[in-house]
Amino acid sequence: MLPPWKLLVEDLGRIARAEIEVRPLLLFVGGNNTGKTYLASLMWGLLSLMGELPVARGGAYQRCVAWIEERFARREQEPTFEITPEIHAALVQIVNDVLREQGAALAERTFNRPVFKLGKIELHDVALPKERSYRWEASQNEEQPSVTLSTFRQDNMGWRASGAEDAHRRASIVGLLAKEHVVDALGGNGARYAGDVFGLPHMGPVYLPASRTGFMLLYRSLARQLVDDVLVKTGTTRRLVPDLTRPVIDFVNLLVGLRLDEGAYPEEAALLERAIGGRLALRSGAGLDEVVYEHTAGEPALPMELSSSLVTELAPVVVTLRHVRGYRVLIIEEPEAHLHPRLQRRLAQVIVRLVRKGLCVWITTHSENFCQQINNFMKLGAHPRRADMQRKYGYEEIDYLEVDDVAGYQFEADPSSGGRTAVTEIKKTESGLVMPTFNRELAKLTDEAMDLERLDGEG
Repeated sequence: MLPPWKLLVEDLGRIARAEIEVRPLLLFVGGNNTGKTYLASLMWGLLSLMGELPVARGGAYQRCVAWIEERFARREQEPTFEITPEIHAALVQIVNDVLREQGAALAERTFNRPVFKLGKIELHDVALPKERSYRWEASQNEEQPSVTLSTFRQDNMGWRASGAEDAHRRASIVGLLAKEHVVDALGGNGARYAGDVFGLPHMGPVYLPASRTGFMLLYRSLARQLVDDVLVKTGTTRRLVPDLTRPVIDFVNLLVGLRLDEGAYPEEAALLERAIGGRLALRSGAGLDEVVYEHTAGEPALPMELSSSLVTELAPVVVTLRHVRGYRVLIIEEPEAHLHPRLQRRLAQVIVRLVRKGLCVWITTHSENFCQQINNFMKLGAHPRRADMQRKYGYEEIDYLEVDDVAGYQFEADPSSGGRTAVTEIKKTESGLVMPTFNRELAKLTDEAMDLERLDGEG
């Protein structure tokens, strides 16, 4: 699993300040309209859009340029090298310099708005990625000789920055290296920004927004309208397609690009399908492939518009797990939407398995049932008789969480600051995460029920 890292954000929409430690399973809980989606979207932008921002050429950048020149001068004696802790710190500083200078631009690009308020964004405690190596490779083209810097990690992801034959281009490699190296440490894929991609159909984090049913019903029409909007000149100013945030546009692109490729987590997709009593399949046709629901063998497959909200809400999760690969972070808004508590518990089980397999899952949620199931898996992780308890409740060996796997943050409007959102870390105990935002409302509901019951008795 990726080691934790910290993110500091100030003045993001309603959020006054958020300082979070990012762990493999990250939960954002709280009331509506408190900024959970804003922060989740900005984190997607941090991992996805850094390559669009100009490099900050301060002192850290100059130190890294000198270091690259030294590595280049010794390329024949030492063609392969690793990033030292000192250079790692300098690369993180370059990215923080970029965020200091271009944080507002990052927010504008993420939310697809020309003016979007963001006061500050900064990284802390970013660990040096392991199992990484960099290599100088000489071109085999005698007519156009060049040297390329390539990098690979254990999962065969990598990028190439070409054209190191002169000092100017070698200096430009530093900007690419900073983004690739640091974004990789955060859970992104540097190959999204620089050079070649090696056979992976999706790069970067996957973002599954709220209201997934609407997108499942409309994404094929939306894709056609996008083509019309770009290619058809009507002579009017009417836009056919609404302005969407970049994470949502990426999600639509994911749906449009679905193919019958083998995804990274087919077993977890099958577990969800068993819970809904059918199979979600891709059906080829004219134009885009279509997601359909096959309830039982021999019955006609149902298109999304004739399927239940249960199916349409879970469909993006299932098809992502079955048909998409190359991502290391999955961000899900409101995974509990339209799900019976039994299915909320099953989805929590799937998410726990994804975390155990090394995927980072970051979630916004309003569901006490979903969060209680996460707490149960945390209790299982610390239970001295874990195996016995797993057998008792029908779980498998992989179904548990370690305390260090999880971090939770509560988003709450602060009346003393004019209703701006305070983001606070949720306390962890032996029983899991203590969530006041749910506990207060459950206590009020219980008190109200007891009062009504008492009044019935007095009557």
